[in-house]
Amino acid sequence: MNMKAANTNGEGSLNVTSARSPRLLEWLTHLTQPGFSLDLLSEPFDREDKTSATSSSTAPHADDWNIVHHICGYTLKDFGTADIAMPLTAAEIDYFRRNHRGTEGHISRDFLTAQTDLPSPLAELYGLYRHRARIDAEAALFLAQSTSSMRVARVMADLLAIGAFANGLEYVSYLGVTYSVPCAFDTSAEIDRANLEAARRLALPADHPSHLLKLTPDELGVLASSIAEKSALTAEEFLEKANMLSEARQDVNRLPAEQHFATAVIERDLPLQTSWAVRLAGAYARIFTKWVAGLPEIQAVLH
Repeated sequence: MNMKAANTNGEGSLNVTSARSPRLLEWLTHLTQPGFSLDLLSEPFDREDKTSATSSSTAPHADDWNIVHHICGYTLKDFGTADIAMPLTAAEIDYFRRNHRGTEGHISRDFLTAQTDLPSPLAELYGLYRHRARIDAEAALFLAQSTSSMRVARVMADLLAIGAFANGLEYVSYLGVTYSVPCAFDTSAEIDRANLEAARRLALPADHPSHLLKLTPDELGVLASSIAEKSALTAEEFLEKANMLSEARQDVNRLPAEQHFATAVIERDLPLQTSWAVRLAGAYARIFTKWVAGLPEIQAVLH
Protein backbone atom coordinates (compact mmCIF):
# COMPACT_ATOMS: atom_id res chain seq x y z
CA MET A 1 0.00 0.00 0.00
CA ASN A 2 1.09 3.60 -0.62
CA MET A 3 1.51 5.78 2.43
CA LYS A 4 1.62 9.56 2.42
CA ALA A 5 2.24 11.77 5.40
CA ALA A 6 0.79 15.22 5.86
CA ASN A 7 2.84 18.11 7.15
CA THR A 8 3.33 18.53 10.85
CA ASN A 9 0.78 20.93 12.36
CA GLY A 10 1.53 23.77 14.73
CA GLU A 11 1.29 21.53 17.84
CA GLY A 12 4.01 19.29 16.56
CA SER A 13 1.86 16.18 15.94
CA LEU A 14 2.19 14.19 12.74
CA ASN A 15 -1.01 13.30 10.85
CA VAL A 16 -0.64 10.12 8.82
CA THR A 17 -3.19 8.86 6.29
CA SER A 18 -3.14 5.77 4.15
CA ALA A 19 -4.12 5.37 0.53
CA ARG A 20 -5.52 1.90 -0.14
CA SER A 21 -4.64 0.42 -3.49
CA PRO A 22 -7.73 -0.40 -5.61
CA ARG A 23 -5.60 -2.91 -7.52
CA LEU A 24 -4.81 -4.83 -4.29
CA LEU A 25 -8.50 -5.03 -3.37
CA GLU A 26 -9.26 -6.25 -6.88
CA TRP A 27 -6.70 -9.04 -6.57
CA LEU A 28 -8.07 -10.08 -3.18
CA THR A 29 -11.60 -10.14 -4.60
CA HIS A 30 -10.51 -12.49 -7.39
CA LEU A 31 -8.90 -14.83 -4.85
CA THR A 32 -11.95 -15.07 -2.61
CA GLN A 33 -15.00 -17.24 -3.05
CA PRO A 34 -17.89 -15.92 -5.16
CA GLY A 35 -20.30 -13.74 -3.23
CA PHE A 36 -17.70 -12.62 -0.68
CA SER A 37 -17.28 -8.85 -0.57
CA LEU A 38 -14.19 -6.94 0.48
CA ASP A 39 -15.81 -3.53 0.21
CA LEU A 40 -15.47 -2.97 3.96
CA LEU A 41 -11.69 -2.93 3.59
CA SER A 42 -11.92 0.29 1.62
CA GLU A 43 -13.91 2.07 4.31
CA PRO A 44 -12.29 4.09 7.11
CA PHE A 45 -11.67 2.23 10.35
CA ASP A 46 -14.04 3.30 13.12
CA ARG A 47 -11.89 3.59 16.22
CA GLU A 48 -14.97 3.95 18.44
CA ASP A 49 -16.48 0.65 17.29
CA LYS A 50 -14.91 -1.74 19.78
CA THR A 51 -16.13 -4.83 21.57
CA SER A 52 -15.79 -4.68 25.34
CA ALA A 53 -13.71 -7.41 26.93
CA THR A 54 -15.66 -9.21 29.65
CA SER A 55 -14.55 -11.97 31.99
CA SER A 56 -15.74 -15.48 31.18
CA SER A 57 -16.72 -15.92 34.80
CA THR A 58 -18.11 -13.70 37.50
CA ALA A 59 -15.74 -15.20 40.08
CA PRO A 60 -12.01 -14.39 40.01
CA HIS A 61 -9.69 -17.37 39.55
CA ALA A 62 -12.66 -19.59 38.64
CA ASP A 63 -10.45 -22.24 37.03
CA ASP A 64 -8.34 -22.54 40.17
CA TRP A 65 -11.39 -22.91 42.38
CA ASN A 66 -12.96 -25.51 40.07
CA ILE A 67 -9.90 -27.74 40.36
CA VAL A 68 -9.75 -27.32 44.13
CA HIS A 69 -13.47 -28.17 44.27
CA HIS A 70 -12.90 -31.29 42.16
CA ILE A 71 -10.23 -32.55 44.58
CA CYS A 72 -11.64 -31.70 48.00
CA GLY A 73 -15.37 -31.51 47.28
CA TYR A 74 -15.94 -27.97 48.52
CA THR A 75 -16.88 -24.97 46.41
CA LEU A 76 -15.74 -21.35 46.41
CA LYS A 77 -18.83 -20.52 48.48
CA ASP A 78 -17.85 -23.13 51.07
CA PHE A 79 -14.33 -21.72 51.31
CA GLY A 80 -15.88 -18.27 51.75
CA THR A 81 -18.03 -19.59 54.60
CA ALA A 82 -14.90 -20.98 56.23
CA ASP A 83 -13.19 -17.60 55.68
CA ILE A 84 -10.03 -19.04 54.14
CA ALA A 85 -8.00 -18.23 51.05
CA MET A 86 -7.27 -20.50 48.11
CA PRO A 87 -5.13 -23.39 49.39
CA LEU A 88 -3.44 -24.16 46.06
CA THR A 89 -3.61 -22.69 42.58
CA ALA A 90 -4.40 -24.75 39.51
CA ALA A 91 -0.78 -24.36 38.37
CA GLU A 92 0.55 -25.78 41.65
CA ILE A 93 -1.87 -28.72 41.53
CA ASP A 94 -0.93 -29.43 37.93
CA TYR A 95 2.77 -29.20 38.81
CA PHE A 96 2.33 -31.81 41.53
CA ARG A 97 0.34 -34.15 39.32
CA ARG A 98 2.81 -33.99 36.45
CA ASN A 99 5.98 -34.05 38.51
CA HIS A 100 6.84 -37.69 38.04
CA ARG A 101 8.20 -39.80 35.25
CA GLY A 102 4.90 -40.55 33.56
CA THR A 103 4.41 -43.74 35.54
CA GLU A 104 0.77 -43.90 34.47
CA GLY A 105 2.03 -46.35 31.86
CA HIS A 106 2.85 -48.85 34.59
CA ILE A 107 -0.65 -48.99 36.00
CA SER A 108 -1.14 -52.61 34.93
CA ARG A 109 1.89 -53.61 36.99
CA ASP A 110 0.46 -51.91 40.06
CA PHE A 111 -2.83 -53.72 39.66
CA LEU A 112 -1.04 -57.04 39.37
CA THR A 113 1.04 -56.49 42.49
CA ALA A 114 -2.13 -55.54 44.38
CA GLN A 115 -3.96 -58.63 43.18
CA THR A 116 -6.32 -60.01 45.83
CA ASP A 117 -9.29 -62.31 46.11
CA LEU A 118 -11.61 -59.30 46.22
CA PRO A 119 -14.54 -59.30 43.80
CA SER A 120 -14.73 -56.68 41.08
CA PRO A 121 -15.21 -53.70 41.39
CA LEU A 122 -13.62 -53.75 44.84
CA ALA A 123 -10.40 -55.22 43.51
CA GLU A 124 -10.22 -52.45 40.91
CA LEU A 125 -10.83 -49.80 43.55
CA TYR A 126 -8.06 -51.18 45.76
CA GLY A 127 -5.71 -51.54 42.80
CA LEU A 128 -6.33 -47.91 41.89
CA TYR A 129 -5.43 -46.89 45.45
CA ARG A 130 -2.15 -48.81 45.34
CA HIS A 131 -1.30 -47.25 41.99
CA ARG A 132 -2.05 -43.71 43.16
CA ALA A 133 -0.06 -44.28 46.36
CA ARG A 134 3.09 -45.03 44.40
CA ILE A 135 2.93 -42.25 41.81
CA ASP A 136 1.88 -39.61 44.36
CA ALA A 137 4.77 -40.56 46.63
CA GLU A 138 7.06 -40.24 43.63
CA ALA A 139 5.54 -36.88 42.70
CA ALA A 140 6.17 -35.60 46.23
CA LEU A 141 9.82 -36.71 46.05
CA PHE A 142 10.37 -35.12 42.64
CA LEU A 143 8.74 -31.90 43.84
CA ALA A 144 10.92 -31.77 46.94
CA GLN A 145 14.04 -32.44 44.87
CA SER A 146 13.27 -29.71 42.34
CA THR A 147 12.08 -27.03 44.78
CA SER A 148 13.44 -28.06 48.22
CA SER A 149 9.93 -27.34 49.51
CA MET A 150 7.24 -29.71 50.75
CA ARG A 151 4.43 -27.14 50.97
CA VAL A 152 2.54 -27.98 47.78
CA ALA A 153 2.68 -31.72 48.43
CA ARG A 154 1.58 -31.26 52.05
CA VAL A 155 -1.45 -29.13 51.12
CA MET A 156 -2.25 -31.51 48.28
CA ALA A 157 -2.29 -34.38 50.79
CA ASP A 158 -4.73 -32.44 52.99
CA LEU A 159 -7.06 -31.78 50.05
CA LEU A 160 -7.00 -35.43 48.96
CA ALA A 161 -7.78 -36.61 52.49
CA ILE A 162 -10.71 -34.20 52.76
CA GLY A 163 -11.97 -35.20 49.32
CA ALA A 164 -12.21 -38.86 50.32
CA PHE A 165 -14.89 -37.85 52.82
CA ALA A 166 -16.50 -34.82 51.19
CA ASN A 167 -16.82 -36.55 47.80
CA GLY A 168 -17.98 -39.77 49.44
CA LEU A 169 -21.37 -39.53 47.75
CA GLU A 170 -19.59 -41.00 44.73
CA TYR A 171 -19.39 -44.66 45.63
CA VAL A 172 -19.50 -48.22 44.34
CA SER A 173 -21.83 -50.77 45.87
CA TYR A 174 -21.29 -54.46 46.44
CA LEU A 175 -23.85 -56.70 48.18
CA GLY A 176 -25.61 -53.63 49.53
CA VAL A 177 -22.46 -52.11 51.06
CA THR A 178 -21.16 -48.79 49.74
CA TYR A 179 -17.51 -47.82 49.29
CA SER A 180 -16.25 -44.29 48.66
CA VAL A 181 -14.56 -44.05 45.25
CA PRO A 182 -12.49 -40.92 46.15
CA CYS A 183 -10.99 -42.97 48.99
CA ALA A 184 -8.76 -44.53 46.33
CA PHE A 185 -7.24 -41.10 45.69
CA ASP A 186 -6.51 -40.37 49.34
CA THR A 187 -2.77 -40.90 49.30
CA SER A 188 -2.13 -38.41 52.11
CA ALA A 189 -0.29 -40.95 54.27
CA GLU A 190 2.08 -41.87 51.44
CA ILE A 191 2.67 -38.21 50.54
CA ASP A 192 3.40 -37.41 54.21
CA ARG A 193 5.99 -40.18 54.42
CA ALA A 194 7.57 -39.08 51.16
CA ASN A 195 7.81 -35.52 52.51
CA LEU A 196 9.43 -36.75 55.72
CA GLU A 197 11.93 -38.81 53.78
CA ALA A 198 12.68 -35.89 51.48
CA ALA A 199 13.26 -33.57 54.46
CA ARG A 200 15.55 -36.12 56.08
CA ARG A 201 17.66 -36.50 52.94
CA LEU A 202 17.81 -32.76 52.34
CA ALA A 203 19.26 -32.38 55.84
CA LEU A 204 22.17 -34.70 55.06
CA PRO A 205 25.61 -33.26 54.24
CA ALA A 206 25.79 -32.00 50.68
CA ASP A 207 28.37 -34.63 49.70
CA HIS A 208 26.41 -37.55 51.18
CA PRO A 209 25.55 -40.13 48.49
CA SER A 210 21.98 -40.44 49.82
CA HIS A 211 21.29 -36.70 49.68
CA LEU A 212 18.02 -36.03 47.87
CA LEU A 213 19.70 -33.91 45.19
CA LYS A 214 22.05 -36.77 44.31
CA LEU A 215 19.30 -39.30 43.55
CA THR A 216 18.57 -40.13 39.92
CA PRO A 217 14.99 -40.38 38.62
CA ASP A 218 15.18 -44.17 38.76
CA GLU A 219 16.37 -44.05 42.37
CA LEU A 220 13.52 -41.72 43.27
CA GLY A 221 11.11 -44.16 41.68
CA VAL A 222 12.49 -47.06 43.72
CA LEU A 223 12.31 -44.97 46.89
CA ALA A 224 8.70 -44.01 46.15
CA SER A 225 7.73 -47.64 45.57
CA SER A 226 9.32 -48.60 48.89
CA ILE A 227 7.43 -45.84 50.72
CA ALA A 228 4.13 -46.85 49.12
CA GLU A 229 4.63 -50.52 49.97
CA LYS A 230 5.37 -49.77 53.62
CA SER A 231 2.59 -47.25 54.25
CA ALA A 232 -0.24 -48.52 52.05
CA LEU A 233 -3.33 -49.91 53.75
CA THR A 234 -4.13 -53.58 53.43
CA ALA A 235 -7.15 -54.53 51.37
CA GLU A 236 -9.26 -55.07 54.49
CA GLU A 237 -8.20 -51.74 56.03
CA PHE A 238 -8.82 -49.89 52.79
CA LEU A 239 -12.31 -51.31 52.31
CA GLU A 240 -13.25 -50.56 55.92
CA LYS A 241 -12.09 -46.97 55.44
CA ALA A 242 -13.91 -46.61 52.11
CA ASN A 243 -17.11 -47.98 53.61
CA MET A 244 -17.01 -45.72 56.67
CA LEU A 245 -16.28 -42.62 54.60
CA SER A 246 -19.15 -43.37 52.25
CA GLU A 247 -21.72 -44.07 54.98
CA ALA A 248 -20.60 -41.15 57.15
CA ARG A 249 -20.93 -38.74 54.22
CA GLN A 250 -24.37 -40.04 53.29
CA ASP A 251 -25.54 -39.74 56.89
CA VAL A 252 -24.77 -35.99 57.07
CA ASN A 253 -25.93 -35.09 53.55
CA ARG A 254 -28.99 -33.38 55.01
CA LEU A 255 -26.82 -30.71 56.66
CA PRO A 256 -24.96 -27.65 55.32
CA ALA A 257 -21.44 -28.27 54.07
CA GLU A 258 -19.78 -26.63 57.08
CA GLN A 259 -21.46 -29.15 59.42
CA HIS A 260 -20.71 -32.37 57.53
CA PHE A 261 -17.41 -33.40 59.06
CA ALA A 262 -18.06 -32.07 62.58
CA THR A 263 -21.37 -33.91 62.75
CA ALA A 264 -19.81 -37.14 61.50
CA VAL A 265 -17.23 -36.90 64.27
CA ILE A 266 -19.75 -36.05 66.97
CA GLU A 267 -22.04 -38.91 65.92
CA ARG A 268 -19.03 -41.25 65.94
CA ASP A 269 -19.44 -42.22 62.29
CA LEU A 270 -15.67 -41.80 61.87
CA PRO A 271 -13.35 -43.83 64.15
CA LEU A 272 -10.80 -41.34 65.46
CA GLN A 273 -8.75 -44.17 66.92
CA THR A 274 -7.56 -45.10 63.40
CA SER A 275 -4.56 -43.41 61.78
CA TRP A 276 -6.44 -42.45 58.62
CA ALA A 277 -9.24 -40.75 60.59
CA VAL A 278 -6.68 -38.81 62.62
CA ARG A 279 -5.03 -37.76 59.35
CA LEU A 280 -8.43 -36.61 58.06
CA ALA A 281 -9.08 -34.64 61.24
CA GLY A 282 -5.69 -32.95 60.89
CA ALA A 283 -6.48 -31.95 57.32
CA TYR A 284 -9.77 -30.33 58.35
CA ALA A 285 -8.06 -28.59 61.27
CA ARG A 286 -5.49 -27.03 58.91
CA ILE A 287 -7.72 -26.22 55.91
CA PHE A 288 -11.17 -25.64 57.45
CA THR A 289 -10.05 -24.46 60.89
CA LYS A 290 -13.24 -22.50 61.56
CA TRP A 291 -15.45 -25.53 60.96
CA VAL A 292 -13.81 -27.78 63.56
CA ALA A 293 -12.61 -25.23 66.11
CA GLY A 294 -13.63 -26.14 69.64
CA LEU A 295 -14.47 -29.79 68.94
CA PRO A 296 -13.01 -31.71 71.91
CA GLU A 297 -12.95 -34.96 69.95
CA ILE A 298 -10.57 -33.50 67.39
CA GLN A 299 -8.47 -31.60 69.89
CA ALA A 300 -7.99 -34.81 71.85
CA VAL A 301 -6.43 -36.68 68.93
CA LEU A 302 -4.38 -33.80 67.50
CA HIS A 303 -2.77 -32.57 70.72
